[in-house]
Amino acid sequence: MFKNLNCGALGHKATFEETAKLAKDYGFGGVDPDLGYAREKGVAATKELLTRNGLKLGGFGVNVKWRESDSDKDYADSLEGFIRDCRLAAELGVTRCTTWVMPCSDKLTYHQHFELFVARMKPIAQILKGFGQSLGLEFIGPRTLRASKKHGFIYTMDGMRAAAAAIGTGNVGFLLDSWHWHTAQATVTDIEQLDAREVVYVHLNDAPVGIHVNEQVDNRRELPGTGVIGLKSFFSALRKIGYDGPVTVEPFNEPLRKMGLADAVRVTSAAVDKVLSI
Repeated sequence: MFKNLNCGALGHKATFEETAKLAKDYGFGGVDPDLGYAREKGVAATKELLTRNGLKLGGFGVNVKWRESDSDKDYADSLEGFIRDCRLAAELGVTRCTTWVMPCSDKLTYHQHFELFVARMKPIAQILKGFGQSLGLEFIGPRTLRASKKHGFIYTMDGMRAAAAAIGTGNVGFLLDSWHWHTAQATVTDIEQLDAREVVYVHLNDAPVGIHVNEQVDNRRELPGTGVIGLKSFFSALRKIGYDGPVTVEPFNEPLRKMGLADAVRVTSAAVDKVLSI
């Protein structure tokens, strides 16, 4: 595993060059790729920047209009740009791609949602497979979010693992977020039963104290260290299965957003170090 910096996930804006320097200065081992930067500056210059700062690359996002609100035409039209993204990412050596999955809908029943999801994800996964890349799907756990819609959808590890099997391309696994693992009330055993290849990417955060797991709200999180989420067990399980990819903090935390960029990166780095050293 390596500590990975994504300034946007901390609620801050930064250029790719700024992010790389901050990552080096504050002890991160990697950053997520900026494909726009790579297109402008070139693959060689991007790799040189990473080498100069001693950094690996984490993962890129699924830039496809695949959600239920997107038309079939918009979905199909967006695949061409995604192929360009995958090709460029492959030239950079990036093998991990991720997206999150809404756990509910006012429009689609579970079965309708599942059919649409699998039908649209399979071509995405096939494209990625052609470039030697894996797709990490993030289930969203909080009950408070699911309760806001008429119909439920996938929100557990078992549910997302079943969806990956239905997609059937062999390169689909998890974007495993400690927050969603906790709020879906998953267990260490759920992680230990995975193959390392099924964990494509990891998000790290903690939960505010004094709030029952069923009452946690998705955009109110904390930096790792409150002790609410069992992060020691979470990482012990990831080490046991041999996960070797990025660990990126995504806290949705207002105090962190209000800090200066460098201070936010510094305190985030220190929080991750404490957790990873447990």
